[in-house]
Amino acid sequence: MSSDQRNVLAGMVAAAVFSVAFFEVVFRMTDIGLNPHVAIGISIRLEYALKCEVFAALCMLAGVAKIANRRFFIPEAIEGAPAPSIEIDQRYLQNTMEQLVLALVAHLALVTIVAPESIRAVAVLVMLFVIGRITFWFGYHRSGPARAFGFGATF
Repeated sequence: MSSDQRNVLAGMVAAAVFSVAFFEVVFRMTDIGLNPHVAIGISIRLEYALKCEVFAALCMLAGVAKIANRRFFIPEAIEGAPAPSIEIDQRYLQNTMEQLVLALVAHLALVTIVAPESIRAVAVLVMLFVIGRITFWFGYHRSGPARAFGFGATF
């Protein structure tokens, strides 16, 4: 196994351990005050999830804003030409879009099947998503293998 492969593996394992610990701690510390014996309609569950997803979508907005800002200051990029200095940000944005679509579908499905007092799991998962995207982006600017933690935490 190469050194890069070991670094990716270490980042993924660290992300898995962090994600499980983070989820357990935050989920146990939060309570949205729902009576477990009261039914919550699907529309309210979906509304809750979509409100949470706004924070996940901000990760995409940040990528779009960063690229737009960089393009403005790079003469060849303002015309839409490839610019190596924004390539990582473009890859971040593409990966974030892919991850966001998967997360959105999973979170919407999750709130429809869990017990009422557990819908807050979506909020915790969105927090993990945001942490994952931030660490992925910063890691990617350091090196390819350094993005592994962020990818693992997002996934």
